[in-house]
Amino acid sequence: MVFVIKTDNQISINSLLVIEPNLRTSSGHYADFVKALGSRLPADSLEVFAHPDADVMLEEMHGVRVCKSSPRTGDMFSEWLTINSSVSKEQSFLILTADNRHAAAASFASRFSGKNPVSANFFFHRAPTTWRDNLLQPLTAITREYSQAITSTEMVADSLKALGWRRVEYVPYPVLPPDLLPDPRLFSHLLMAGAARLNKGLDLVADLASKWAGEGRNIPLLVQVSKKHRSRHGRRESQYVEKLLSSGYIGLHTDEISPCRADYLERFKGALVLAPYEREQFSSQVSGVILDALLNGAPVIATKGTWSAIQVQRFGAGITIAERSISALEIAIDTILADWSSYSQRACEASKTLALEHDPINLANLLGLNNE
Repeated sequence: MVFVIKTDNQISINSLLVIEPNLRTSSGHYADFVKALGSRLPADSLEVFAHPDADVMLEEMHGVRVCKSSPRTGDMFSEWLTINSSVSKEQSFLILTADNRHAAAASFASRFSGKNPVSANFFFHRAPTTWRDNLLQPLTAITREYSQAITSTEMVADSLKALGWRRVEYVPYPVLPPDLLPDPRLFSHLLMAGAARLNKGLDLVADLASKWAGEGRNIPLLVQVSKKHRSRHGRRESQYVEKLLSSGYIGLHTDEISPCRADYLERFKGALVLAPYEREQFSSQVSGVILDALLNGAPVIATKGTWSAIQVQRFGAGITIAERSISALEIAIDTILADWSSYSQRACEASKTLALEHDPINLANLLGLNNE
């Protein structure tokens, strides 16, 4: 696998404005992304424009300082104004979760200021191909010509090039590895980590729990749902949350509160991670949950045709299933548990490789940040 590092013709800069007004708390990928990138940089290298609620958290991160420019309303309007100001001042910036709304804003700013957005960087987690992106595509021409599009999968990079982006770079998603690389552990529990959603297999896990309850099985199963927060799920998710919680499965463990980052990572120790994700949505998208799982030595069951499955197959650190069904999931679980030590060993070996590939220094080099 090849990824980008800084080359001799890249411009070195001392600081970068990161724009993400939706960054409010430590949950989700926003805070982890900023913390990971800042960890490899000198003090105050990243100026982060986020929601005011995030100020205290950001001030505690290495390499980060808070941008307190107005308006700080945590919405698209404040984001557009910040993009306009940055393009006009030719300030280097990074949009943390980019789509064509941001690209259009930079194009408009370029037209009004007469400055080409050559210092603008857009991080795409997925290709901008929604109906809204398609509608805005004609308005992004200047940005696609001059700005840099960055993504963490080669498939998305190819899509961006096909959409007319001239400067496209691929770099593995930045993440902090564990302080100590993992060693194989005895099996402890099945884990559906992160927010429980239908496109991540909540329906399959709920059906499996009901089936096992009827059969008297008791393998520990930890899922991030609770009665207290069932209303926070969508209508369809709520149906399966209710089914899971009322399944009567003796091995089921659920959360009353969302775990902090440290507790979340602790759950991967001795875990077999269930990731029967929908192929259509996750074919080209990095899964932070699966990356965390492998970095912490946890084997994974993933759907074939997804980014997660590619990583599992690459290291032999789990099993991939072609069919998203209870029977396929159950067979995969029993297969891995029957040879747990081998799968656990390979997952730990995967951690060593992934820690190097996903080191945030690679993104820092690509952005031209002075990390010396």
